[in-house]
Amino acid sequence: MGNARYWLLKLRESFFSALPIAIVIVAFFLVTRFGVPEGYFPAEFMLTDTDIYSFLISAVMIVFGMTLFNAGTEQSMSEIGVQIGGSLMQKKNFFFVIAMTFILGVLVTVAEPDLSVLSGQIGVEETVIVWTIGVGVGIFLVVGVLRILFHKNLNVLFLAFYGLAFALIYLIDPRFLPVCFDSGGVTTGPVTVPFLLGFGLGCAASHRGKGNGSDSFGLTALCSIGPILSVILIAMIMKATGRELPLMSDYADPLSKLTGDMGANFGHALLTTLGSVALSVGPILLFFLVYNFAFLHLKWTTILRIILGMLVTYVGLVLFLAGVEAGFMPIASKLGQALGSSSSFLWIALVLGGLFGVFGVLAEPAVHVLVHQIEDVSDGTIKSGTVLTVLAGSIGVAVILHLVRSFFQFSIAYYLIPGYVLAFVLSFLVPPIYTAMAFDSGGVASGPMTSTFVLPFCIGFAFAGGQDVYLYGFGLVSLVALMPLIVLQALGLTSTIKAKRALDKAKKRLVEEDDDQIIHFQTEGA
Repeated sequence: MGNARYWLLKLRESFFSALPIAIVIVAFFLVTRFGVPEGYFPAEFMLTDTDIYSFLISAVMIVFGMTLFNAGTEQSMSEIGVQIGGSLMQKKNFFFVIAMTFILGVLVTVAEPDLSVLSGQIGVEETVIVWTIGVGVGIFLVVGVLRILFHKNLNVLFLAFYGLAFALIYLIDPRFLPVCFDSGGVTTGPVTVPFLLGFGLGCAASHRGKGNGSDSFGLTALCSIGPILSVILIAMIMKATGRELPLMSDYADPLSKLTGDMGANFGHALLTTLGSVALSVGPILLFFLVYNFAFLHLKWTTILRIILGMLVTYVGLVLFLAGVEAGFMPIASKLGQALGSSSSFLWIALVLGGLFGVFGVLAEPAVHVLVHQIEDVSDGTIKSGTVLTVLAGSIGVAVILHLVRSFFQFSIAYYLIPGYVLAFVLSFLVPPIYTAMAFDSGGVASGPMTSTFVLPFCIGFAFAGGQDVYLYGFGLVSLVALMPLIVLQALGLTSTIKAKRALDKAKKRLVEEDDDQIIHFQTEGA
């Protein structure tokens, strides 16, 4: 599981993921307690000493939970993905490959913590949401594998499936629209992404050789379409049977789940997550052990390392989700409700929301991996620092745009439809690798901080303003996932244009106007 330096690096990454938001929360607490006149904020939304203690304890749990979780996932999920992905591509039984791929997609999605956080906020039975989305991801993981096998154009697939999604949204309750697209962003989270990347690399390396690993790009993005269509299906069934989302007055506010006893809140959160996480992670390990016994026959040291990694993943996931339920989510909701209680606080909400968006991206380790990857692919034409700055700024803008939409109460379709049209236009102007990486990066940008803190903050903002939380609270994750599609492809277009200009200049230097010189080429040995 790595040496001391490895663990310190993981702990550092997790610490800096939570630190910026913790600093903002503590600063806000101090300002509202000592820096503004009494009564400036509604008393019921003022952060108390107990709130701050709960938040700090949950932040510590999340830091250690993310540390264990990220380290365990690298040793288990990624390895399982690579081993099974490479093995499946060598099987000659086509239907066996399809079945195994589908089952894996379902099991990995059910274990995704970001999906658990989102499904707990929707108000529909969590089991229905989670398993239906799991089936959607399983189906589209199969589509991704078929694309690798038959070398299908990724742009055409994106255009076809997103076109289908936008055609179907007119058949469902509009209140479901933000939830549908949010589900696509949260599903590609810290469990799913390492597995899908490993699975894609294993498939591509086994099918076409290690030199063609670019086929693995786009697998994560295709799997994020499955949840969108799955939730649209749920919405259509609910509409056909006369069922609706909970009314505004019946929405399950995270604050209502807490008692005055901080210890009881954390104890209840831990007991709840111990069982639910075991039911999520256990089937993946069981599937791997059976598959290994039947087909892989790995060394016992490799199997032991994977089992140990899954145990570490389990402990980390329990700490992470318990901290979210007992502290992070309620405090985020309370802060959002405080700022949404009066229009005079709008500017404060926009500033804090933008900061949360920027900090969430800058502190996300996977984003740093992504930007260096883009610099390598572009041969240094697009600098990693430039990508990181543009990406962080765009996510901050996404949060601000969402809060503006919530305040003025207009449909998220006014953002999504033009945004995806622009993204698809760009996809036909840049090399395919940029499109695949841009679509993959949507899931990377909408990391744990987005679903556990920024989304509840936005929902609380809409809830306090008396707005429908389904129409104007949800939808943030979909905007966060959309922004990288636009900005990264725009940077790719910039790189392409620069390369073309450089080539044109080189040609002009080599060939002068009205150049009549004759160049003789002599072959070796002539």
